[in-house]
Amino acid sequence: MDSYKEYLNLLSKSYEEAIDWLLQKYGPAQDDYFRESSYQRFMNGEIKNITRGKASRTIEGLYCHHIDELKWLKISDQNFVKEYKIPFENQRKNRLVYCDLVEHTILHVLIINATSSEYGYPGYEAFLKPTIEEWYLDTKMPNPEWMKKCYVKSFLEPPKAFELIKEMQKVIGESYFNTLVDYYNEKKKIEEKRMKWQEQLKQNRIDAKERLIKNAKQLHYKSSRSEIVSASYFIRIDYKNGMELYNNCITLKEYDHSMKKYMKEEILDELLVYIESLSELGGEENNKKE
Repeated sequence: MDSYKEYLNLLSKSYEEAIDWLLQKYGPAQDDYFRESSYQRFMNGEIKNITRGKASRTIEGLYCHHIDELKWLKISDQNFVKEYKIPFENQRKNRLVYCDLVEHTILHVLIINATSSEYGYPGYEAFLKPTIEEWYLDTKMPNPEWMKKCYVKSFLEPPKAFELIKEMQKVIGESYFNTLVDYYNEKKKIEEKRMKWQEQLKQNRIDAKERLIKNAKQLHYKSSRSEIVSASYFIRIDYKNGMELYNNCITLKEYDHSMKKYMKEEILDELLVYIESLSELGGEENNKKE
């Protein structure tokens, strides 16, 4: 049986049947998901992070799935562990099962179906289905080495991946694109909108910078120190796509403090020279383009 038919067969099972089938296919876990002593210390507030057990098999391209995810949300997230006081029993090795990406997605589909969408849906919609789309419909190979192994392990050609997603959507009572061409057309529209939005954002930044410079040129020695410092700050953070000062985590208050050693006239003079240098730089860039 090829992988596509095997996935369809798994999708037709109940959640319990699917778990049994995967345990037979990949074998049981050999370690708990978290270390029990670390887990209890974390729950008691003694440590900030839980030490994981040696349950990972990503080197084989496999994910580790918590069987009790049909009872708890984000059972492997330590923040949820503490907030909902998830018992350690749910982290034991006999409550774990291995699966590839597509099998993992199918397990979440079966959880959604078995719990009327109470559980399983967030992981399916936010992570698992989009990953299948990105890897196998958009044909984007992931970069981390462990992800590449997962990519290869569950590899599907785009038409097969598309049909499988359609089937999964049917199981949870949701629609999908009619054809793979429809999917690609929608992706193209989204990308075009994104590019248009980026261009508009870029133009908005240019317009805002021009307004800032125009206002700064109207400042004079009688202007308040606050006006001069603010103009200097905002013109500088606008330069280089607004990241010059943000990268250094400098706030207006911090910038103002750093400028206390200068008189406001000095700040204004330096600002006007800086503005002139930007104009000259813009002229050089235009000459290069011509």
